[in-house]
This record gives sequence, C-alpha cells and structure tokens, in this order.
Amino acid sequence: MKKLIALSALFVLLSAPVFAQKYASVTAQRANVRTCAGTSCPVKFYMWKYTPVLMLKTNEDKSWVLVKDFEGYQGWISASLLSPNGGMAATVDLNVRESPSANADIVCTVEKGYPFKYLSRQGKWIQVVDNPEKASLGTCKGWVYNANLWGFFKQ
Repeated sequence: MKKLIALSALFVLLSAPVFAQKYASVTAQRANVRTCAGTSCPVKFYMWKYTPVLMLKTNEDKSWVLVKDFEGYQGWISASLLSPNGGMAATVDLNVRESPSANADIVCTVEKGYPFKYLSRQGKWIQVVDNPEKASLGTCKGWVYNANLWGFFKQ
C-alpha cells in the first residue's frame, strides 16, 4: 500500500508541469486576434498592450498561440506579440486610486477589460499603469484592489 501511495505521489509531482497554466501579456499597442493561425485568417477582435491571456496551445511551428482572456474570448495571436511579463485586466468598471486604500483619491476610472501593466503589490492592492493608444490621453497610474483584476505578474 505504501508503494502505491508513493508511486501516486511521484506521478502527481512529475505530471504537475503538464497541468500548469501559462500566461502571457500583449506587447503590441494593438494586436490582431484571428480566427486561425496565420495572417490570411480574418481578424476576430483586437487586444491592447498589457492585456493578460491564458495560452491554450500553439500551432506546429510555435509562431502562433491560441489565447483566452478573462471573459473566455479565444483567438490566435502571433507569438511575437506576447511577453511573459505581467499584465492585468479590470474585471469590472473601476476606480484607480492614488494610494492603496478604498478612501484614497481617484486618479482615473476605467471600463471592464481595460489592460494595465503590473508594477507592485502592497497587501491586497496592486499598483498598475496603462499605456493609452493616444499619448494625449495621459497615463493612468495608481492602485487597484486585487479582486477587481485578472492577470499575472512575475514574482
């Protein structure tokens, strides 16, 4: 019986990387997400810089990746447009605050799905910054409660 338990534990430990999920974030200001792997495939929708995605699979030569966002939308994106650096997306319309407190002043308000770059963490608060498509819009940098974000950051 002990051998069976030991073998089962070894199997779980060795197979864990197979079940590990892989995350990435978009590096392009605006990236085409396509219906299939290739530039001849129709564009399904767009993703913006720092959008976090779950990588589901790659094509044969690993040049395209099938990705999924926090709402479950899927499509193919060029692997060259993805980075292992952290990205976050707002899961609700939310206020970005000046400091990590619900009582802190609001520096900007964003809509559900808005992407951010992860900067740091303090308790259950995440410091983020955006990269708007138009520089004239200004940068939104501040703190968001972690329950309102989906994504990852490198530790």
